[in-house]
Amino acid sequence: MRRTAGFGRRWAACVLTLLSITAVAGDVAGPDGDVAFERLRQFLGAMQDLRAEFRQEIIGSEQELVEQAAGTVVLSKPGRFRWDYREPYERVIVADGERVWLYEADLEQVTVRRLAVGLGDTPAALLTGNEEALAQFEFLGARVQEGIEWLQLAPRSVEADFSTVDLGFAGDELQRIEFVDRLGQRTRISLSAIDRSPRLTDADFRFDIPDGVDVIDEDDL
Repeated sequence: MRRTAGFGRRWAACVLTLLSITAVAGDVAGPDGDVAFERLRQFLGAMQDLRAEFRQEIIGSEQELVEQAAGTVVLSKPGRFRWDYREPYERVIVADGERVWLYEADLEQVTVRRLAVGLGDTPAALLTGNEEALAQFEFLGARVQEGIEWLQLAPRSVEADFSTVDLGFAGDELQRIEFVDRLGQRTRISLSAIDRSPRLTDADFRFDIPDGVDVIDEDDL
């Protein structure tokens, strides 16, 4: 399998989409979406912190498997998250509410960006919970497939990096996240061992840059 370019940017954007989707739910109109979005709003409104194991697949536009990965994720509103990848490469994506660090061990490289601007032009990359940003999302519908209740959203901006985001619920738990980029590449995330009341500290969202790695601080570019 080939190493996937732009990995950190796509994943960080997806995480912010998950953190900010609650406000989107409040703007949805139409009877078909009311019940599903009420459940979604209640779930994410109650969720302040989360820890889970994850597995991920990236599927190419011709349905080929591009990459598989696994690791641990912790989230804390607003705007703090940490993705630790154990396989196939050691990677860490950390945001402390102000900045994002993307560490790729095999490349011996750390990229640092400001949270508000470092995720490109995706609507979800704007300030978490900002109503003006969240108004750019459109609810496309809900469906049930193999016991999973799916809700689909799309960014209104034609310049967004992704075309759709699907959130899959099993019972009261969010267990699946899928999003498709503008080139037709699909990223699938499965969550397990979910803890919605983890004991988190500031240290969970602090990244200490290893000795001897290249540091690319995009504020300096």
